[in-house]
Amino acid sequence: MLDIINFIALSGIFNVLFFWYASTKMSSKPDPVKTLVVSFVFSVPLSFLLIGVYTTMLIYAAKIGASEDAMWEYMEQEELQ
Repeated sequence: MLDIINFIALSGIFNVLFFWYASTKMSSKPDPVKTLVVSFVFSVPLSFLLIGVYTTMLIYAAKIGASEDAMWEYMEQEELQ
């Protein structure tokens, strides 16, 4: 669980820094604070999506009696097929 929280935090920080950097390179020079708010708003749906997928996986794992590691392995196998 801690890994997914760290991933969400890092992706949010990356989005914020990317939008802020991009705003400095634009010819119209938008306000960096407004750009920061917009980048944060775009990060929120991504975070909820990742939390939803991870929570669904954990609920399914608990239902069938599998561990978290077994679920990750199962998802990787499904992805490879």
